[in-house]
Amino acid sequence: MPGIRRSPLAVALLLIAALLLVAMPSSPATSAATAAIPSGLTVEQRTAPSDVDDLTGPILGWHVPSARQSAYQVQVATSRAGLVSGNLVWDSRKVASAASTNVPYAGPALTHGEGYEWRVRTWSGDGRVSPWSLPAHFGTAIGDDWGDSRPIWLGAPASLGWSGYTLEATFSITTQNATVVFNAQDADNYLMWQFRGDGVNQLAPHQRVNGTFTQLKAVPLGVSLQRGTDYRIRIEVSGSTVRTYLDETLVDTTEGVRFTSGSIGFRTGGSERSTWDDLTVTGADGAALYGNDFEAPSTDFPCGTVSGGRLAIGTGQNCVYGVGSTDWAFLRGEFATAPGKEVAWATAFATGSSPEPGRQYVYKLWLNGRFVGLGPTRSISTETRYDGFDVTDLVREGGANALGALAWTTRDKRFQAQVVVEYVDGSRQTFGTGEHWTTLPGASVFPSAGSIGTQYFTAPKENLQAAAYPAGFDSPGFDDSSWQPATPKAQYDALVATPTDKVAQRLELPVEVVEKVPGHYFVDYGRTWVGGVSLDLTGTAGQVVDLRFGEELSAPRTVRYAMRTGNTYQDRWTLVDGPQHLETWGMRVFRYLEVIGAPPGLTAADFPALAQVYPFDTSAAVFSSSDDALNQVWQLSRNTVEATNHNLYVDSWTREREPYEADSYLQMMANFFTSSDPTLGNYSIDYLLTRRTWPTEWPMYTILAMHDSFQQTGDVAQLERSYDQLVQKLPSEWVEQETGLIRKDFRSNGCSSQTDCDIVDWPSSERDGYVFRPYNTVINALGYRSFMDMAAIAEALGKDADAASFRVTGDRLRTAINERLWDDAKGAYRDGLNADRTPVDHWAVHASVFASAFGVPDAARAARAADYVGSRGMQCSVYCAAFLIESLYNGDRSDLAYQLLTSTGTRSWLNMINDGAGATGEAWDASLKSNMTYSHPWAASPAYNVPQGMFGIRPTTPGYGAFAVRPQPQAVDWASVTLPTLKGGIGAAFHSVDGRTDVGVSVPGNTVAAVHVPAGETTADVVYVDGRATSAVRERGYLRVDGVPTGCHVLSTAPGGGPKDDDRLTSICH
Repeated sequence: MPGIRRSPLAVALLLIAALLLVAMPSSPATSAATAAIPSGLTVEQRTAPSDVDDLTGPILGWHVPSARQSAYQVQVATSRAGLVSGNLVWDSRKVASAASTNVPYAGPALTHGEGYEWRVRTWSGDGRVSPWSLPAHFGTAIGDDWGDSRPIWLGAPASLGWSGYTLEATFSITTQNATVVFNAQDADNYLMWQFRGDGVNQLAPHQRVNGTFTQLKAVPLGVSLQRGTDYRIRIEVSGSTVRTYLDETLVDTTEGVRFTSGSIGFRTGGSERSTWDDLTVTGADGAALYGNDFEAPSTDFPCGTVSGGRLAIGTGQNCVYGVGSTDWAFLRGEFATAPGKEVAWATAFATGSSPEPGRQYVYKLWLNGRFVGLGPTRSISTETRYDGFDVTDLVREGGANALGALAWTTRDKRFQAQVVVEYVDGSRQTFGTGEHWTTLPGASVFPSAGSIGTQYFTAPKENLQAAAYPAGFDSPGFDDSSWQPATPKAQYDALVATPTDKVAQRLELPVEVVEKVPGHYFVDYGRTWVGGVSLDLTGTAGQVVDLRFGEELSAPRTVRYAMRTGNTYQDRWTLVDGPQHLETWGMRVFRYLEVIGAPPGLTAADFPALAQVYPFDTSAAVFSSSDDALNQVWQLSRNTVEATNHNLYVDSWTREREPYEADSYLQMMANFFTSSDPTLGNYSIDYLLTRRTWPTEWPMYTILAMHDSFQQTGDVAQLERSYDQLVQKLPSEWVEQETGLIRKDFRSNGCSSQTDCDIVDWPSSERDGYVFRPYNTVINALGYRSFMDMAAIAEALGKDADAASFRVTGDRLRTAINERLWDDAKGAYRDGLNADRTPVDHWAVHASVFASAFGVPDAARAARAADYVGSRGMQCSVYCAAFLIESLYNGDRSDLAYQLLTSTGTRSWLNMINDGAGATGEAWDASLKSNMTYSHPWAASPAYNVPQGMFGIRPTTPGYGAFAVRPQPQAVDWASVTLPTLKGGIGAAFHSVDGRTDVGVSVPGNTVAAVHVPAGETTADVVYVDGRATSAVRERGYLRVDGVPTGCHVLSTAPGGGPKDDDRLTSICH
């Protein structure tokens, strides 16, 4: 596992931790820090959250301003005035403790939907007390009591209700099938007759009930339906009986259908396209109910386009004539704040359902025209998640306020909000959704135009009609007299606050804009964003602006918007006269934008991306080195993490939008070294505990993820809550007692997409010829790591017997792997053993990579395995690459790691950059996976490989109470890195000069570091720390200095003060 105890240094690092309490003399930087105040205050590991759900013991944290904390005092009040006056909810008084993270609130139970202020002061090791920190705010979740608020949505749409009619039309199949809808009640309830071509030649009657399809039967047609050929159908509806004719031949009679009346329409899947002509509906009395020969360019069916006298229905379409969709909903309500009162704080709580059809949020919410937030995220189980947003700065005092929501979903259509306003005088006001809100169907603003999704999800194209858009609906005084009262919906059964930070929107300008011809623009944002655009345009009525988003180009300055992933990112906006502000609502993943039909003469300032970003401190994690290629690779990886986190870890927000355990683990690791907020990763792993995916290996990554999160944070709450589920993720059922190895006789043959198929790598073409056998080295290596991490988890929870048992199994696995699967002559691990336990004579890089990355070999074997892997090169996927780079660093071969990190071959990060990727890809290159995305954070592993491997930064006690820095400087002249933790920022740097390597380190308060300085064999066992000679311990080519305290320090094997002035080393402290 990437993290502590992975390399041959593991045991040594743990022993070092016991020595780190021996403090060195304070540096000037340390002494100055003692006069400072605590900072970086967090509640539940978040900064100023508004929806803390734990009312009895939420955990607190802060950055300590001194080298060692000996005690702390926390005060909590319901107002800042209360903190000053002593009107406190809780005063911990002086607590003798070094804890500065995961400190439990221990006062009276907090109140739901309340706001609190808190502060902390600390005592240093020599007893000096700091000033109080600045007050920090947090709010508690509203719980199940939302007062008078209740869920709302639009009312039911009107339906045409035709009955006893005949539908006739001519169709031609473009690809696969031609499908017609009739007896439609709405867009989710109808009969659907599918005429299947492409060699199938069947009629497949379906019914759709509340969005779910059921095929009624399959009827052979007796004719071959050819592409591009016209066929005439007649469908006679008589009560619950439907007769179907093809070219005047009766081909089917279906009786007892669910729907006996309704309207007509079309629906297509991800690969169906067809054209239609001469469509008529005739009543039983011969009256014409509908007719269209499609000679006019307009159409009554928004999911199609008319051209050449025919209606073309593309892929992923669904629309019904004359039935207004309720998928899109504008919802608004106004309230007035009390006159003459000052607002102390205000929180908006909101939720909606269901996020599942789009695998995204349901609503965007604004207050007084300013963005509040979006949500909810997908639920872990049967609960509905909601979010709390701090809107103190958005509320207008003593006057009118307006809440406006724009929501979209196709299932369980509900939206609920509650605003809580507390005044300085202690009085309170609430305002929530209900029948007093007004609503407007969004179908006229966003007519049905198909989906930007794939076979995995549906999300709407946004063919926005500016003339119908209710501009200003989210502001006070908007005229909603023509809107309808909201329709109350059923109350939610279980509302639970989402324990993560909240996605924000921000504007990001492009790096290049080229006007190809007047009004036709190519826009490059230089990197990938998730979201859309926010444009101010001056247009004329009916002017159409075509927006085409994409991750890559199809030709120079031409965006590939019909993406290789199956998404089609195209929206068409129809403008009004004059200036107008228009925004996309949904999620597109893009680096590039092409705009056709816009006003001429626009510049970069006119095309801001509306990026949806999970809060991310862009200054906290910084890497720089003497090698520009390495800098580019790290930056690409860091940017990927920032752009793709959103509100849940998923493989990518393009094709699937689905969490996977291995993907989430690697995304979590990249976040650990670029962000101090672990909550989104922890929520994502909780989500996966009950939603395992198919590969054998993937569930084991939940153990690694929770273990590594504990190492990063020191927080055991998630471990306690999930312990029994984690135990079930162990591969215990396959451990063979006779050999101590994992043996799988089921689905161990390289199969895929079935539960417990061994995957080794993905895509399968990236397996380096791996030979699948019942004894699989990769499975055994990951199994070893899982048992050892589970032992550490059990030990942290005081489950000593479990810990001992897991450790025995893990130790046996490690011994057996090294005895039976290591090939000493080859200097590598073989792929596995045959069923009769004879060795497999094949040595795919994966066997050595995963064994070494997960800590199986001793130092000597790790070094030889690194040599072997280095000699083979990057013979695996972007997933495996994370562990391949780790294995090289674990074998002390940073030179080989550098070579592969900066390679320009097909399997390289620089190849992604050269291909124009704005984020890391699902695969190395489209030639290796034709439907790949360019927004897969599982390939962003350099974001953690570099600080963990190149600089050797690892926690040696959970939560970074102590940590190690062990740089491997062989590949570059100098490098520096900073990374945020809950304890504060850590920095490390090295500079090779005059035949030696000097090291810089920045140690946050209340921590100590063991710093390894590269040293030759002839160097004395002395390191000069800030110019002072300090005894060091010689260890495998390094001199180790223990107990390096808080502050900025320079360590060198050369005497004198020169290195102290080396900006390459001290820049991490600026």
